[in-house]
Amino acid sequence: MKQGGGAPQPNGLLLDVGVVFFKSAWEIADQYEYVRGLPPGTVVGRGPLDPGTDERWVRYLQGEATEREYWLDFAAKAQANGAPLDGHPTIMRAMFQTPGVDILRPQALELVRDVKERGLRLGILTNELMDFQGRDWVESQHWFPLFDTIIDSSEIAIRKPDPEAYERAISSMEMSAGDIVFIDDNPTYVRGGIDAGLISLHLEVTNPDQVFDTARRYLQLD
Repeated sequence: MKQGGGAPQPNGLLLDVGVVFFKSAWEIADQYEYVRGLPPGTVVGRGPLDPGTDERWVRYLQGEATEREYWLDFAAKAQANGAPLDGHPTIMRAMFQTPGVDILRPQALELVRDVKERGLRLGILTNELMDFQGRDWVESQHWFPLFDTIIDSSEIAIRKPDPEAYERAISSMEMSAGDIVFIDDNPTYVRGGIDAGLISLHLEVTNPDQVFDTARRYLQLD
């Protein structure tokens, strides 16, 4: 799902975080269990990576639960199975902030660094990065200074796909919507980006390389 056409070359990149800049919790679950010495299967559910074994994911796809409800239930089940908080307020923080767990998607980090090196604008539009991970931790990460702007719906109380969320992000990028490549893993949020005028690309978690290759072509980085 994308929007392009005969528009001028874009000169900005706007990313979602969960599943796009970060790997998904599905992808890091096995490594997290190994690093923490937990029995395999402590963290239950692999979403689209193994939908036949994730009843909660099926309910989400059928519209019976929101994305946020899915992840809250995912975390609650892991904790009930014995995944430790390790001093964190939530399992999601424990999983993503455990030393030795590789949470960044390499293709995304490489793209971000190349965009930064080219002098293009970089931004984040996320629904709950700060809520799930905490602003202090986010600001302490080596990648945080790479971004010119971060719009987090959990801090402004306006969530994607509300048009205002995209408008806030576009304004903070200080450029026209059609000059920005936007990547998200949620098709509904991608459609919201298209409606806002962004060059909107869908990351498919089962084949993440494809969307970053497409973004590079739009941004003429290769």
